[in-house]
Order: sequence, then C-alpha cells, then structure tokens
Amino acid sequence: MNYPYQKQFQEFLRNQKGLAPLTVHTYETSLINFFNFLLANRPAFARDPRLANLTESDVRAYFNMLRTQQGITMGTYNKILSHLNRYFRYLFTHQLITTYPTLTLHGQAIDPHQRISTKWLQKLGAILQDDHVHYYTRMTLLLSKHGFTVGEFLQPGFYRVLSQLVITDPVERDFIQQYQDFIQPRQALQNSPDIFLKQRYQPDTPQLTNAGLHKYLRGDQNYLGFHLAPKYLHQSYVLNQLATHRDLSDAALMERLKLDPASLLYYQRLLLKLK
Repeated sequence: MNYPYQKQFQEFLRNQKGLAPLTVHTYETSLINFFNFLLANRPAFARDPRLANLTESDVRAYFNMLRTQQGITMGTYNKILSHLNRYFRYLFTHQLITTYPTLTLHGQAIDPHQRISTKWLQKLGAILQDDHVHYYTRMTLLLSKHGFTVGEFLQPGFYRVLSQLVITDPVERDFIQQYQDFIQPRQALQNSPDIFLKQRYQPDTPQLTNAGLHKYLRGDQNYLGFHLAPKYLHQSYVLNQLATHRDLSDAALMERLKLDPASLLYYQRLLLKLK
C-alpha cells in the first residue's frame, strides 16, 4: 500500500505549504515506509488497516525498530517524526481522524558532547533542497562549507563577496538563486543589499545580528541532528580541509585556512581524537 489520504496530503504539501518536489518525495518515503511496517509487523492494524486502529504504541514500535535494527541517527529520527507529525496534524485538523498518535512523541535532543561533526558537509546538497530548513540556516551552512566565519558573512557588504564566490555545484547555484528570491523582499523593506536582514523594518541597523541568527539556527538544530552554532560549523570545515588535503605542508595549510601555528596544531590533534 501507499498510505491513507495520500493524494490529498500531497496536494496540501505542494499547494498550501509550497514545498519543493524533492521535499514532498521525502514525506512520501517516510510515510510509505511507516505504513508498510505497520502492515508487516502490527497484526491488529494489518487485520483492519483503518487509521482509527492506529495507536501511539504502533508509532513507538516503528521508531524502536528504526533505532535497534537500522541504527538511525538522531537527525533521521527527528526528520521522520517531523514528517509523521505534519501528516497526522493535517488529518486531525481536517477532521479525518479523531486521535493524534504522535502527540506525545518528541524529537531527540542532541548530545552536547558531540558538537563537531563533518558529516553534514557530505549531506549539504540534500539540506539545501529541504524546505523544512530556514533559508538563513541553509545559507549559513553553505557559507560555512566555503570557509567563511559568522563574523565575516554577517558583516555589512558581504553580498559583494558572495557575488564573487565561484560556485561549481549545481545544487548550490540553484539554492543561491532561490535565496535571492527569498531575501529580495527583506532587502526592499530594509533598503539594504545585504543577505542577512531583520524581518522588521529597522533603517539604522537592518543587518541580522549574531544573536538573531542563532534563533533561526536553534529552530533547525534538532531537526537536522547536529550542532548549528557557526563556530562548530567552521571547526567542521577546518577539520574536513585537514582530512582532505593531507598532501599540503603546514605552511600551505596555515595560509589556506588562515591559522597560526598553535591553531593548526590544535586542529591536527583534534582530528586525531575524532577518528
């Protein structure tokens, strides 16, 4: 089977929420896998596969299976739960169900001791296409991947630097174009060409502050499943550069990464610890 009210939910995601086709497809995958699990592993639902017979314990059993048999990450857990939550919220608000089986389930908190991860760099393409993630978060990740610090890209006039950045990845180029469409109304409101701007009109200080950016990043952190503080993102970039450019001399690395000798040694030792 696929899943109940599939056509209506697809239209809701596309037409009312304006989600991109790739994002809608991720919902489809999550929901189809969930209902296939119910049919194969939950006898009561398999005998009578109506939504009225779906319980919170069925949902918990599915996530227990994902954790124990598939070893999913916290980010994947939170993403699938987010998909199921929106689906059941849609059904409940449209009076298609009378119970809400994910109501008491919550996303998993991120381990504060695992702040630095380079895995997001390999997943950046998918993240940039994920409409769940705010544009400011996605742009922060893109700029961090290219080595910029938060102190650089929140500076007035950084838009000039971005315009000179050579982007070869087609997903990144597409995202930058989408970002221009997103930011243009704020640029018009604030009468500013900068790329991180406040939502409310503030003619004297239109640029988004570091604290303001962190509010957007915190909103996406559990969903993505890794720490989004820009300092950790930049450290991820540095560690990834060290791991992928082992042929470079220390002098070349210091010039490339703008590090002094002590900082380079720190990151080289940190890379060894994280292996």
